[in-house]
Amino acid sequence: MGKRANNRKRKNKQQLMDKLKSMNSKVSYSKNSIIKILGVIAVIGICLISFNKFYIYNDKIAKNIMIESTDVSNLTKEETLAILKDEYKPQNIKLNYEGKQYQILPEDIELTYNIEEAINQAYNYTKQGSYLENIKTYFATIKNGKKIRINSTYNEAKLSSSIENISKKINVKTRDAKVSVDGNGNISVTPSLVGKEMDIVSNKEAIYEIIKSKNYKDLDIKVVLKQPEVNTEQAKTVNTLLGEYSTRFSMGQTGRASNVIRSANSTSNVLLMPGQEFSYNALTGPRIKSNGYKDAPVIVKGKIEQESGGGVCQTSSTLYNAALYSGLEITSVQNHSLKSKYIPVGQDAMVSYGGSDFRFKNPYKHPVYVKNISGNGILISRIYGNGEDKQNISIKVDKFKYSGLDAAKTYRQYKDASGNVIKTEYINTSVYKKPKK
Repeated sequence: MGKRANNRKRKNKQQLMDKLKSMNSKVSYSKNSIIKILGVIAVIGICLISFNKFYIYNDKIAKNIMIESTDVSNLTKEETLAILKDEYKPQNIKLNYEGKQYQILPEDIELTYNIEEAINQAYNYTKQGSYLENIKTYFATIKNGKKIRINSTYNEAKLSSSIENISKKINVKTRDAKVSVDGNGNISVTPSLVGKEMDIVSNKEAIYEIIKSKNYKDLDIKVVLKQPEVNTEQAKTVNTLLGEYSTRFSMGQTGRASNVIRSANSTSNVLLMPGQEFSYNALTGPRIKSNGYKDAPVIVKGKIEQESGGGVCQTSSTLYNAALYSGLEITSVQNHSLKSKYIPVGQDAMVSYGGSDFRFKNPYKHPVYVKNISGNGILISRIYGNGEDKQNISIKVDKFKYSGLDAAKTYRQYKDASGNVIKTEYINTSVYKKPKK
């Protein structure tokens, strides 16, 4: 019994010793694995640090980076600046028009290129994130590249001023052709002129593109042509006297005579294009003393009174009859409340600024020209146009009584070459009151 017990003890002790040896062996293996892993990590870390030091966190711009069209790979900031400062230097902006050249200098508009800003952007492109982000950006740049633009700064107000100064040398004001008739009835024409206007918006946009692209090619200035409302060819169609009418006034009535002459001058030398309307009130403006009109007799509610502008109705009445004989379309006419001594009944045209106006239209396909001649107690209104529009016209006035008052109906008669009436046109009905005592 004692011997078996001792054998069992020895066996158990041996088993325990074997387990301890096995455990020591495993612990030793685990330590070796950890050491190896730590070694690998250390090597990777050293490689990353070395890579960042030599390829990323150095004093050079990463590979495959361009500033504008210049490759700045592996260059320092100083090396890059030395290359770019001359290559992207602001230049004169040259603008051409009709054989002349105009220039906008960089200093005129305070133009500069922010080269150092672009260099810093290129330099920091692979250096501004974390280690891993920078490595990722670096390899993406190697594969795809990166292009950085050089931004510009300039004074917008000074650029606008420079363009405006150039436009003043190019712009030409549009001029309508003018018709004039001398005292002998000779017709002459001052030629029209096509206007020119520099297109500020389009040209400024083109300059913006030059500054942005740094491609300082010559710019052809864009100009907008402005056609005259009346060209030379149109004015030259005025070649014939269509109709005229004359009245007399007393030079002894100085205020009235002055008003007749002033109103005649303000409604003279008027060219009416086809369809255009003549307005007596619009041309004379208010007949007040500040406009040069004087006090003279006027008809007010059937009575003769002294007011500024007396006598201007003689001018409108003379024009009215000239327009009738010229075949023009009468669009607004009103007779006086009393008969006028200077013109037959049914042929007067009363005007009152802010009230009654005398108006007529040009019905022809050619322009017509209104010319008044006044002086020495005679007022003549003449209307010129094209020979194709000249007609044989007479005025017919039928007098009658209306509620005991003198009245008249005015007609325009068109005649053929033999004097036969081929058309009669009703114009207006006039009713005249009896003078108040």
